[in-house]
Amino acid sequence: MKKIGLIGGTSWVSTIEYYRILNQRINDHFGNNTNPPLWLYNLNQQEIHQLQQAGQWKEIADIILKVATHLQDLGVEALILCANTPHKVVDYLQPKLTIPFLHIADAIGKEIKKHGWQRVGLLGTKFTMTEDFIKGKLARDYQIEVIVPCVATQQEIQRLIENDLSIGTFAPATKTYFQESFQQLANMGAEAVILGCTEIPLLLKDTPCSLPTIDSLACHCDLILDFILGK
Repeated sequence: MKKIGLIGGTSWVSTIEYYRILNQRINDHFGNNTNPPLWLYNLNQQEIHQLQQAGQWKEIADIILKVATHLQDLGVEALILCANTPHKVVDYLQPKLTIPFLHIADAIGKEIKKHGWQRVGLLGTKFTMTEDFIKGKLARDYQIEVIVPCVATQQEIQRLIENDLSIGTFAPATKTYFQESFQQLANMGAEAVILGCTEIPLLLKDTPCSLPTIDSLACHCDLILDFILGK
């Protein structure tokens, strides 16, 4: 099995889910308690959030680069960012490393293509919804049109992610708000919705939604498992 470096902590809530799924799926694959070779580094979420709010993405990139280089030196064969938003700095990081990041947008794009959807909604942090590190890659590499909710909805979703979801608080009112956001995207012509923050699938687990969902965390784990197993 190939060795993987996981860079988590943004948030720890969804990082646990990466760890759980990867171990469970490898157990299932081998039919016993075989575990994958994983190295996990836990970032300081508070520090990263403060830098995001200040627009200090170069500083964020340098923090992640230091961790990525350390994991590379330990012998991992690929790197994972256990969240959507940090992928904003992958284009800065990748040329400075000799091993690949397994990009979450590739995982999302492959899942969307399997279903034949061409126009999808996206819910995530304000950075993920407004910038092109996910949307642009899906458009360029997979010819998928991505739409996002109105600015007011984006701002409220950002607040809920930062204040509640990132620390594992999944209130009923928050769940309702996200469900209502689906209707806004449906009215704009979305065929499905990307859950583009790795805490959103945890919030909406076993919850009926008005559109099909693309679980970015689950898709990412599929891509990682294929790499671990050399597929």
